[in-house]
Amino acid sequence: MLLNLRDKSQNSIKKAMPSWAVVLFVVLGAFTLTACSHNKEKPALVLADTAPPQLINTATREDIKALLHAEFTLQREGPNKAYELFYKLASQSQDVTLIERLTYIALVSQNDLYIERSANLWLSVDATSDTAYALKLQSLVKGQRQEDVTRLISGAIQNDAPLQFLPLYLEDNVRHNDHVSLLESAIAALPTEQKNHPYIQLSQAHLLLLAGEYQGAIAKTEQLLSESQVEDKESIYLIQAFSKKNLGFLDAAIGTLQEASLSFPNNAQIMTPLLAFLVENEQVTLAAQDFIESKLNTIETLQVGISLMQALLEHKHAQWLLDIAATLPEEQLGLSDQIFYLKASALAQLGQKEHAITVMQKVTHHLRANATNQIALWLYEESQQSEINAMVLSRTPRENMPEQVEMISQIHEENGNSDLSYELLSQSLEALPESDILRYRKALLADSLGHWKDTEKELNRLLQKDPNNPHYLNALGYTLLTRTDRIDEAMVLIESAYEKSDSDPAIIDSLGWGLFLKGELEQSSYYLKKAWEIFPDAEIAAHYGESLWAQRYYQEAIRIWRSALDASPDNSVLLDTVRRLSPSLLENRKQDNT
Repeated sequence: MLLNLRDKSQNSIKKAMPSWAVVLFVVLGAFTLTACSHNKEKPALVLADTAPPQLINTATREDIKALLHAEFTLQREGPNKAYELFYKLASQSQDVTLIERLTYIALVSQNDLYIERSANLWLSVDATSDTAYALKLQSLVKGQRQEDVTRLISGAIQNDAPLQFLPLYLEDNVRHNDHVSLLESAIAALPTEQKNHPYIQLSQAHLLLLAGEYQGAIAKTEQLLSESQVEDKESIYLIQAFSKKNLGFLDAAIGTLQEASLSFPNNAQIMTPLLAFLVENEQVTLAAQDFIESKLNTIETLQVGISLMQALLEHKHAQWLLDIAATLPEEQLGLSDQIFYLKASALAQLGQKEHAITVMQKVTHHLRANATNQIALWLYEESQQSEINAMVLSRTPRENMPEQVEMISQIHEENGNSDLSYELLSQSLEALPESDILRYRKALLADSLGHWKDTEKELNRLLQKDPNNPHYLNALGYTLLTRTDRIDEAMVLIESAYEKSDSDPAIIDSLGWGLFLKGELEQSSYYLKKAWEIFPDAEIAAHYGESLWAQRYYQEAIRIWRSALDASPDNSVLLDTVRRLSPSLLENRKQDNT
């Protein structure tokens, strides 16, 4: 069986985060540098690359020598090798500057144990360090250590430490349900008197919002706004506004944010959702006026402007979007891709596809792939699909070619143009002949188009590079099995694939179908049943049902086919099999549907 399971998995439905939660996450996090990210691609704490600490005048010769050795190790061998050397120096000196250096090294190493040890050392010297608490909280939550999180928060309160790290961490991790749940449990376990701390109350308000308990969140935020102990009142207003909006009280939500803007004029965090809410409430002129009259710095103007443009696009105000885009600063600080993308989308919404494509062509950085996909879709809408391949090849850097070509190939095939997909794959391989991904996809597509000799040639080329690859072995074996009379040769390849990957349903199906063609029906049914149970695919059902039918297990075969037809009523292999062996099943289904 020729089956790309990755394509199947990409089509699976994933539970999406509510749109309001995404907006709130962006609003709370877009304008604040926090110490609480869990992105493994970069250090979680935003610390400058600290310079080597200056030794105090009383430093001994041994101190200087040890520090120089540590710095040399860091430069030559990296943070993991240097960490223990710096830890020893920092713990002996108790110097905060050196501890900060140690912390930076721990973060660069991405070693969770080092991060926690650095935070512990920092807190032993300064029990009120907000950064150290943030680092330790990150480590504890990541390790699912709820009781330790409770002790950490409780200790921070006892030491009169600023507790801003807790709501900031929550803001930065709203997309991580397990982190949010753990924090909720940790806060619930605090002593009653500590739960009255204003930053605990703020965190609880945010948790109520995330849990959908909007009335409770509103009551909590109203209480907090009446008190003066919380410095971060912008977050309180935001939580209250989103709670009101989610209850359907959009006018009240706008009122809350307008009240907040009086206390915090030209505040990007407040202005972003306020403008979006105004657009949703069909107060577009007011939203545009508020934006144009705002006195934000350049980066905030761009960020708030892009958010407003997104809201305008969503609510079909394309001309307003173009008008707002015209007011943005000329210096776009790396955000030009987003602006061009939105402008092009607005032009398309206005029916100006040709102009939209021209503008979208200017998107050439981090949104390049998205832009290329969108241009391809617009070209299809304009019946200019013959121009797509040249566009893709001219826009796509070599390093992005496999992923981009796969996506456009899929668009071609979904539009019934497998020939254009095959052409694109062939042309891309001329530019990138070393790409096994593209060659394998071309081989599979060639078989579906009836060019099985090309399939055999490409798969043999792949097997020369990777002779033990079970997918290549299976694909070639199945091709020979179904396209030629070289059954014995095919079975050698398929059996080799099965030895290397005996749980792959595509390979198991090939093995079972080969046994069927050899007349070994009982063995055939054994493997085909196994494949069906792992992955109930239409083509597997066709094979399994035919094997059962040949053994006169008619009712069981019909049951398998009926189940597969319910899930994949248009699969050609399944339909051909049923039409050939049990046409009445299709007739009965047709009558049932009518």
